[in-house]
Amino acid sequence: MLPPDRCPVQSFDDILDSSPLPPPGPDFYTARRALWLTPRPSISASPGPSASRQRLEQLLSAPNAAEGDYAWNHGVKKVWESLDAGGKLKKRLPLSLIIKIIYAAWLRNDTWPTGAVAPEPDDVLPNDYTSPELLPQIFLPWSSGATTPWMTTNTGDTEVHNGKSAVI
Repeated sequence: MLPPDRCPVQSFDDILDSSPLPPPGPDFYTARRALWLTPRPSISASPGPSASRQRLEQLLSAPNAAEGDYAWNHGVKKVWESLDAGGKLKKRLPLSLIIKIIYAAWLRNDTWPTGAVAPEPDDVLPNDYTSPELLPQIFLPWSSGATTPWMTTNTGDTEVHNGKSAVI
């Protein structure tokens, strides 16, 4: 048996494939969550970035590298074509580097127009935002009588017609 620091690292997909799981449903969710939360052996410090990673980082660190042809033709194109075809990376790359590769490709295929700037997000609340106080729920003594496909039982609401109450 290999010592823990020499064991090959399994992806979560590999762990799922090798684990007996119940059929889909709450038990499946619980089992999958337990696998996700189980600590995995720590990865020993790698000897450092590979030569190909260093080359990609160098190519993409130049100003306007994503817009130019040099970086694209000297390595970025090959990595993008592999990713675009659904291939897996042979070695891990930092997300920041992957984003630069995707950005360069999107500029090439006009998914991202040249010179376009990402808009500011409109779903982020300012730091000084305080939520309004919730209004108390008001329960009315009557119901509209409307039903929905999601109503499965009688709610027992009372409705008043001409001075007489009836359970609906």
